[in-house]
Amino acid sequence: MVLFNLLIFVIVLGTIILVHEFGHFYFAKRAGILCHEFSIGMGPALWQKRKGETVYSIRGIPIGGYVSMAGESISDAMVKKGQAVGLKTNEQGKVTHIFLYDDPDATVAGVVGAFDLYGKDLEPLFIELETGGTTTRYEVLRHAQYAFSKKKSMWVTPAEKSFESKTLFERFLVIFAGPFMNFVLAIVLFAVVGFFVEKPMLETTVVDEISEGLPASLAGLPEGAMIKMIAGTETTSWTDLDGALKALDTPIITVEYEVDGIAHSTEMTVLVDVLTAGFSNYTMEGNDLETLEIYADEPIIGIGNATRAATDGNMKTGDLITKIQSGETVVDIDSWDDIIAFFRTNDRGEVTITYVRGDEVKEGTYTLISNDAITKLGRTPMQFVMGVSPESDFDLLYTLAYPFESVYANTMSVFRTIGLLADPNEDLGFGDLSGPVGIFSLVSNTASQGILSLVGFTAFLSINIGLLNLLPIPALDGGRLVFLGVEGIIRKPLNRRLENTINNLMFFLLLGLFVYVTFNDIVRLIKG
Repeated sequence: MVLFNLLIFVIVLGTIILVHEFGHFYFAKRAGILCHEFSIGMGPALWQKRKGETVYSIRGIPIGGYVSMAGESISDAMVKKGQAVGLKTNEQGKVTHIFLYDDPDATVAGVVGAFDLYGKDLEPLFIELETGGTTTRYEVLRHAQYAFSKKKSMWVTPAEKSFESKTLFERFLVIFAGPFMNFVLAIVLFAVVGFFVEKPMLETTVVDEISEGLPASLAGLPEGAMIKMIAGTETTSWTDLDGALKALDTPIITVEYEVDGIAHSTEMTVLVDVLTAGFSNYTMEGNDLETLEIYADEPIIGIGNATRAATDGNMKTGDLITKIQSGETVVDIDSWDDIIAFFRTNDRGEVTITYVRGDEVKEGTYTLISNDAITKLGRTPMQFVMGVSPESDFDLLYTLAYPFESVYANTMSVFRTIGLLADPNEDLGFGDLSGPVGIFSLVSNTASQGILSLVGFTAFLSINIGLLNLLPIPALDGGRLVFLGVEGIIRKPLNRRLENTINNLMFFLLLGLFVYVTFNDIVRLIKG
């Protein structure tokens, strides 16, 4: 199962990276920029194939990719003065290959003197070679190659094929195309999902589908039932039903409903997720409903993946809560009603939870995620789940609008998340971010929910990666766009050495953040 989930993870992330890098690659080739390599993945090469001027690679670490374009570094010349090289010339005496190793096919070998392998304003390329005390100048063809070994070579990079020689607009398109293609992919994937999603009919409370194994099913609520009342609150529409669930003060409720005009009632224990605190009144292995266990009689908790209750409070599924303290407020806990009541009025700051595990009494102290933060992330701070769905029907306009509405909603969610990270009033920081390990866990969990869920999550992840790359941070696409903007304002190219230094410095800072986030992901995984 782990290998299967790993394969799914590689396919999902690989697809997003492929589409992103293809955007850069397509517009670079269209602008006439020489692309040395198109790589999916980082690190050691697992597979490579040259086609034309470009080497296509699949590398061993599936966490990124790149398009290596001529003119991105300070100097693209692979030779330096005083270096021993060999040259291969054609019948006209022009250089076709520059050997950076000892190759018997070399026409002449010697030590490099002066050279110009850039040829600004279409000046002829040349290299001077000292052999036996004599210096000879050789003209170099603009499509000549560097040869690093028998199997590895690279084209020289004359000015007209360099990134820096292109117009400001062409360079903008090359950089922007990567993130843009991530949004195109998201729209396509959400369109696939939207084709299978019907428009919910929220005007009534008729239940169209009962999720097998969830509370409504366990309580015997039939499909087609019209829910009239939940825990004493009258419901005439699905919006009323949703509001009645959100307002619950207990997980054990009475549901009154009608079937064929005949009144019925049933009692059920709904699933409760307290997202601010990071625990619930149930536990389940993955998404296997056969393993669902609901805690109703006692304030026993279930712990989800990567919650602060587990990572900071050291709590585990099966712990029995006896007391919760927030500041000067101390509440004895006897039931889940007490837990719900506490977190209705305490949603921010540090809490200390006293709980029993086996024969031991323990304490866990950690910081809550506020109701406001949870709401901005598009979730309900305290969720109550019956396991019912409304009637729905195919609606063409709804289907056509679905991908664009989904992209907009997910984009706004990312912006809200970034805002929360920067908000000093919220107890959220870089430690709450997820890296590849966290994404692997999310992909594995989503894959178990079905192909449509996985397709939708891939679209969501593509949006995240697209927006992340557009952040105005050096070393990211957004940072490079900022540099282009500055160049457009001052009307002259920026100092390449300064720009590369800033990009390299930020790259190492981002690498440090990557290591930090990955470490936190591993800690969360270990703690469950």
